[in-house]
Amino acid sequence: MMILDAIDTASSEHAVFFLVTAYIESLHHFHRGLGIPEEVVKLPITGVSDLEERLDCLHHKVDVPPEAVVPACEVRAVLAVAVQRLALEAAHARENR
Repeated sequence: MMILDAIDTASSEHAVFFLVTAYIESLHHFHRGLGIPEEVVKLPITGVSDLEERLDCLHHKVDVPPEAVVPACEVRAVLAVAVQRLALEAAHARENR
C-alpha cells in the first residue's frame, strides 16, 4: 500500500504526522459506512501516544461489523507503521544528542 511506504520513508516526524492526518482526513468522507470507531478517526492527532491509543482501540475493538474488517485492518496497518516510524525517529534523535 503506497501510504505505508510513504510513512515508512518519511523524512521527518512532521512528515509522518502530516501523512497520517491526511489519511485519517480522507476516511472522514467514508468512515460512517466503514464502521471505524469515532475515536480512531477524530482529528487532530496530538502525538505518538495518541496514535498508540488509536491503534490499541482497533486491536481491542471486537464488535467491528463484517464489512469493516478490511478497512479496520488498513487503518491498523497505517497507525502501526506510523508508530514504528516515529519510534525510529525518536531513537535517531536520541543518538544524535
